[in-house]
Amino acid sequence: MSYKVLSRKYRPKTFEEVVGQENALTVLKSFIKTDSIPHALIFCGSRGVGKTSLARIFAKTINCNELRDKKICVKCSVCNEIDENKSLDVIEIDAASNNGVDQIREIIESSNYSSINCPYKVFIVDEVHMLSKAAFNALLKTLEEPNKNTVFILATTEVEKIPPTILSRCQMINFKTLSKSSLIHNLENICNKEKISIDKNSLSLIAEESRGSVRDSLGVLEQLMTSLNKSIIISDARKILGATSDQILFEISKNLLESNIKECLTNYDSIYKSGFDSKKFIHSLLNYFRSAIYYKLGIENQIEDIINIEESQINELKKYDIEIFENLFDQLIKLYEMCGKTQNIKFLIESNLIKLCLMANYLNFDEIINEEEVNNKIRQSQEDAVKINKKSTQSKETGPTIKKKTPKFPANELNESNLIKELDILNNENSKLLKSCDIKIQKNKMTIDTKNNLIYKILNEKVRLAELQDTIEEIFNVSITMSILNSNELDKVEDSDDFKFQEKKDKLFESETMKNLFNTFDCRVLDIEKDK
Repeated sequence: MSYKVLSRKYRPKTFEEVVGQENALTVLKSFIKTDSIPHALIFCGSRGVGKTSLARIFAKTINCNELRDKKICVKCSVCNEIDENKSLDVIEIDAASNNGVDQIREIIESSNYSSINCPYKVFIVDEVHMLSKAAFNALLKTLEEPNKNTVFILATTEVEKIPPTILSRCQMINFKTLSKSSLIHNLENICNKEKISIDKNSLSLIAEESRGSVRDSLGVLEQLMTSLNKSIIISDARKILGATSDQILFEISKNLLESNIKECLTNYDSIYKSGFDSKKFIHSLLNYFRSAIYYKLGIENQIEDIINIEESQINELKKYDIEIFENLFDQLIKLYEMCGKTQNIKFLIESNLIKLCLMANYLNFDEIINEEEVNNKIRQSQEDAVKINKKSTQSKETGPTIKKKTPKFPANELNESNLIKELDILNNENSKLLKSCDIKIQKNKMTIDTKNNLIYKILNEKVRLAELQDTIEEIFNVSITMSILNSNELDKVEDSDDFKFQEKKDKLFESETMKNLFNTFDCRVLDIEKDK
């Protein structure tokens, strides 16, 4: 006898064998119990959750008196033919390969004839959303008024692609993705029957990899079973599936949160050289951050599909603010989406790991400025500006007196590196902001180019600017004037005062585009004026 894959070998044959679809089972059993079989049903849900299997079971049950009454059938001819897909009265069609109007006309013509051996004639149309518009239109009248004892079961993974005119003629039954615990329980039963030795961590890993699909979970189990000779341990399972270990995920997460670019890149390079799938690594890291957020909020026991994180790792991760976790988690989602669109995934991930490290370094605004002040600063109108200036002046006048200290450096040693170094020593919150800026010092004038809109807003506050000037005077014994710029915003202003209009106009007249225009059309340009 030829070998059968696990997903076919353990395909459910009765309602009792179906896993994790209690709602769908309740509805279908009630149809049979009350003898009110709808003429058209839509089974919608993600892949591998049992739509086609349950359609076959439903077709068997309404056509087999033993299953209908006793719920057990000792392999009657009707059930055997349906299980082997040989029944003349239960017809399965794959709409992905038979999606034209001609194939649907054949189904319509066949539905006009009564069943041969069964009480009901059942048409199971898989992937029905793949039908063409003309095919759907041809099916409308038959779905509305089918022949007596004819049942249509339409299965789909993308119900939103089915026309509303079709949906309104059918009873819709939703199939849910299976929970992690349901998948693990099903896998344990099959491992016992197949005499597979497997640990709990490996079962959990298979459930995570399958993402709610029974068929996918059995496919992963079979891959591990054949590769590891029915003896599966977590370390071997991770190598075969290309899944990153929790310890490595913890290390790279910690390095991201601590803005350790060097270690992050080293960790990823090790993962890449070990042959792990880069996109799967980002997904694992994404899942780790998601789980860490739930642990940090203390609701890990209320969520089922998160990964288990060791207590020592949780205690370490709880030191960091939830805002940093959320922002990094959001960026990881975008990175995961980009991974499927690039041909050079290694460069993409390395670039984004550096970005994530830089984000973690500057996103802790509690140490820089009160978040409420930033929001108020953005929302305030010109009328509120006067009040803010008054408040700034008062806080400067009534603020605590700063005790003058002996300068550490002479005025001629005031430069960018000395300034940031001294601010770091003083634990001054401005040091983090200035590290990302370009600082130019000429005599008693300092220009700070922020290149970032938010940092520009923060540094440009009068109180903060005055405080920074006082600190510089205290360290270097020099009084300076400071100006804050945002070159990125200035570059966007194409038509600024520095715009060399005449030069641009001359270049325009000399360009090949204008010459071609003159050659093609009988025209000339009188003048070009700057828009006022």
